[in-house]
Amino acid sequence: MNVKKHFIVFILGLIVPLLTGACCLAMPKAEMIELPNHLKLIVFEEHSIPAVTLELLVSAGSWQDPQEMKGLANLTAKSILLGTRSLSFDEINKRLDFIGASLDADCTRDFALIGMQVLKKDLDAGLGLFTEVIIHPTFPSADVDGQKDDIIGSLRSKEDDPIEVANKAFNRALFVDNPYASPVEGTEKSVAEIGTTELSSFYSSFYRPNNSILVIGGDITLREVKDIIVPKLVEWEAAGISETPSRVEFAEGVVNVAIDKPVSQATIMLGCPAMERASADYYPFQVLNQILGSGDLSSRLMVELRIKKGLAYAVESYPEARKHAGSFRVIIQTKASSAKESIALARKELERLRHEPVSEAELQAAKKFLTGNFPLKYSQQIDYAKFLAQIQFYGLGSDYPDRYASLINAVTSEEILGVAKKYIAPENVTVIVADLKKAQIK
Repeated sequence: MNVKKHFIVFILGLIVPLLTGACCLAMPKAEMIELPNHLKLIVFEEHSIPAVTLELLVSAGSWQDPQEMKGLANLTAKSILLGTRSLSFDEINKRLDFIGASLDADCTRDFALIGMQVLKKDLDAGLGLFTEVIIHPTFPSADVDGQKDDIIGSLRSKEDDPIEVANKAFNRALFVDNPYASPVEGTEKSVAEIGTTELSSFYSSFYRPNNSILVIGGDITLREVKDIIVPKLVEWEAAGISETPSRVEFAEGVVNVAIDKPVSQATIMLGCPAMERASADYYPFQVLNQILGSGDLSSRLMVELRIKKGLAYAVESYPEARKHAGSFRVIIQTKASSAKESIALARKELERLRHEPVSEAELQAAKKFLTGNFPLKYSQQIDYAKFLAQIQFYGLGSDYPDRYASLINAVTSEEILGVAKKYIAPENVTVIVADLKKAQIK
């Protein structure tokens, strides 16, 4: 369960600047320092609202889950806010309410995130809570059991969502037998079997300053960070971190997965392996995806499947680049009777990318959209803080925000053709969730 409490004054403090246009569109410059315990600290100033954001990224995502204990990383991240050596879960909530702060935790395949937003005037109290939960969690068993029930309930509800079912089947088929194949949340069985001993062990193994990045931004200066915040972080002790094998194996050849469900429409997912996040191929592939199926009405998939043929209720494509590997997928929602035709048309567009250079008009429109939209995605403190943490985590370089536009603008149609030939395999993995009789699929 995420701990997230917003007090009225804090909400007003965030809404008023939005109404007046005072948000951090200019991407503030960030500075990085490394503490004696090897915690990487990134600081940016953004004084439009009297609030401070803290975002901690820990290299403790579900990639680190033991084979027999899927969901351990996620449960650890969710449970870290449930109690400390001096504060119960209820006491943490009461203090958050009193100062009007938010505190939450999340877990992805690559990393865990713990974030706080607090008014500048309450920074000292908020910082005390933040450091207490990240350095001294106790994982109280009763509250952990409640968190497990929440996760299991979420897993059960996802079984009724065709997109979630397709996504789960796609990852399992594409990534074969490695951590990226499993849901971040684990399974009902694996979550039920995790105890507080396993949580404490996972926390001790990975939640260390030398395995973490902390971004602090907003109405604060580097001098204030050094004087006020750094002294509270030095007691966090570094330790050796176990190396996790990073080899990823992918499905070979053609893999077709058909899942029979009594649903009114078909959900189709087809795709293939793609690049890791740090790859130079990421940028031409971003432009390729913008042209193919980013969701824009002018994208090829939207034009062919929805506008011209009227087949798809929704269609999009996206690459998902991670630390050790990535994937690319096309998602289509259509009538069951149109499933086969939709798959054939989508594969035709994928093949077209592999054999024909994109037009100059498509290339320039995609570049314009990507470079123009880039700063807008990180216009809020919390989004920008997460962005800076991930830049450091993926090793993209501290000047990445300044280089992004040039990286996109340098992409050529020849490079797009090259990455299409390198990565896109139209018939590699196809998953369909539908009433298979109506879809005429055996």
